[in-house]
Amino acid sequence: MTNWMSVLQRRRREICITAGGAKRNLRTLMLIGCLCVQPAFSQSVDEIKKNPHYYWGEGVGKTTALADKEALSMLIGSISVNVASKFSVYSEQKTNGKKTDFKEYVNNLVQTHSNATIKNTEILSWGEEPEVHVFRFVKKSEVGKIFNEREHKVKEFVKEALVAESKYQIADALRDYYWALMLLQSLPNSESITMSIADKTQKLDVFLPRQINELIENLDFEVTEKQPDENLTRYLLKITYKNHPVVNCDYSFFDGRNWSLVTGAKDGKGMAELVGDTTQHKDVRLKIEYAFENEWKIDNEVNDVLNKVEPIIFKKSYANVSLTNPVGATLAVALNAVVQNTVALNTVVQNAVAPNVVVQNAITKNTVVPNTVAQNIADGTTVGVRATARVAPTDGSDYLPLLERVETAIRTKNYESVRDCFTAEGYDIFTKLVRYGRAVILSKPTYSFVKFEDGILARSLPMRFSFSNNRRAFVEDVVFNISESEGKIRSLSFALSANTSDDIMKYDQWGEYSRLAIINFIENYKTAYALKRLDYIESIFSDNALIIVGKTVKNHVGADNAKYALPSNQTKLTQYTKEEYLKKLNTVFKSNEYVNLKFTDTGVKKAGTGSEIYGIQLKQDYFSTTYGDTGYLFLMVDLNKTEEPVIHIRTWQPEKDPDFGLYDISNF
Repeated sequence: MTNWMSVLQRRRREICITAGGAKRNLRTLMLIGCLCVQPAFSQSVDEIKKNPHYYWGEGVGKTTALADKEALSMLIGSISVNVASKFSVYSEQKTNGKKTDFKEYVNNLVQTHSNATIKNTEILSWGEEPEVHVFRFVKKSEVGKIFNEREHKVKEFVKEALVAESKYQIADALRDYYWALMLLQSLPNSESITMSIADKTQKLDVFLPRQINELIENLDFEVTEKQPDENLTRYLLKITYKNHPVVNCDYSFFDGRNWSLVTGAKDGKGMAELVGDTTQHKDVRLKIEYAFENEWKIDNEVNDVLNKVEPIIFKKSYANVSLTNPVGATLAVALNAVVQNTVALNTVVQNAVAPNVVVQNAITKNTVVPNTVAQNIADGTTVGVRATARVAPTDGSDYLPLLERVETAIRTKNYESVRDCFTAEGYDIFTKLVRYGRAVILSKPTYSFVKFEDGILARSLPMRFSFSNNRRAFVEDVVFNISESEGKIRSLSFALSANTSDDIMKYDQWGEYSRLAIINFIENYKTAYALKRLDYIESIFSDNALIIVGKTVKNHVGADNAKYALPSNQTKLTQYTKEEYLKKLNTVFKSNEYVNLKFTDTGVKKAGTGSEIYGIQLKQDYFSTTYGDTGYLFLMVDLNKTEEPVIHIRTWQPEKDPDFGLYDISNF
């Protein structure tokens, strides 16, 4: 450990020297540049205007921003005129063949690139407020590269979608396929863009709508339980894709009066609620989410394009689940007919009938899964845990009365009645959890128990959380941490998805204790953000934590003078100290009704031997009232004391860096 820290300290000193020299050289070059450019300024502008190999635009405004906006608009107009002929017949059909509308449509499509690469065109400016001149120009040969970058992004979305589909992450797959399809419409010659998929060349304008429809068609819904509750009836759903429980799937339902919040199913569990007399309920109308409009702002390009192009509608995303047949009968889900977007893409998509929907008897008793961590951790996909001094499967039936009391309190909203079931800290966490939106128990759980350290982990109680002021709902599995000595619940957390837990449990080169410690830490981390436990988050970050946001980094040195740094080719730095990060996080918590984190695509590496320090990579979906994003989280955490984890490094990046990919433990 000491040698490792010494290397980091030495590396940081080398980086500082290199970066300092680079900054001095940059200042010198900027000064020389200013002296050299000015005399040739007017001549350069005139030459560029006369040169047929350039697109250009100029603007005059009271401020630099206004002048630049005018110059950029003129430049985009020039490019649009020259590339209009390369846009598809589909684009012309969208404007009913009207030349003026088509010209405007193409101009809007080209303008979507302005938030990305077009702003990287060369620029000259002169004058002072209130008369500032801005001149933008780009070589015509470079314009193709601008479109190539968008094409690359389309293909990256497709790759991400294929991986998500293979892992039964249906919400992620549908989102990425649809966004790829919409970005494709902003490219000239979109019909000719191909991609090798499963060793076969596919035309993306045909492949993408077909894949979206096939994915929807292979979704299966089973109504597993019916729960009357005052003036509504709750129907529990089992959702599978090709006979496998979905890791995630977003949908809404018509409750008899209005369309519901978008609900995120988890590990095959979902729910629909219908108002009114249950005897009048004939079916449940569902709509599977694919556009993810509430997440467009995650990506500036996606947001810009989807706000400018006509949406492509997939009517097969609607399904009726019949409720009129006797319990146990096999029912068919009627899906809508031919997709209307086929005119847009000249693609014919055949009608399809969705798989069967089964209504089953409700589960009426809590049950226990004995002596296994298969369902306890990864829904039957991992090897059972061997008994050791610190971790062992256990029967846990003695704790069922305790958990049943808590369930009753949640259903009746009589939380005070179970205060004696919790430690003081446990009850505080419990009250935060039940106030995390409108909390509803989905069904009677099948608990499994494992002894971990000096406690018992009871997994898990399926719940749904919705929020009155926001169109979003989440399904979460609640894990109880019970103090073995006190017989009371000391903590609660939201479980990881079965796939994510299984990803970690597969690292069998480490003991079961280490793998469970990692899962336990990530679940507590995820829950702390959801329940806005700023005190807990403060306690798990090292005072000298290196905190990286986006693509930029800066080191923070704490009282113990421990230092962390990136290699010298990554030294464009922005700083977040622990104090600054927590202050920003506190503002986020106060301004949002909810925060929710979803983790997938887990990777774990261990730092050396003889210690419990791990580098954990996670793909993170971040949801909140005012903001959402998708990116990659990296945590380097010390788990030598599982009850006192210490995060030394936290990084987040919106996408994989083209040079080094994702941050991991080898970067530090």
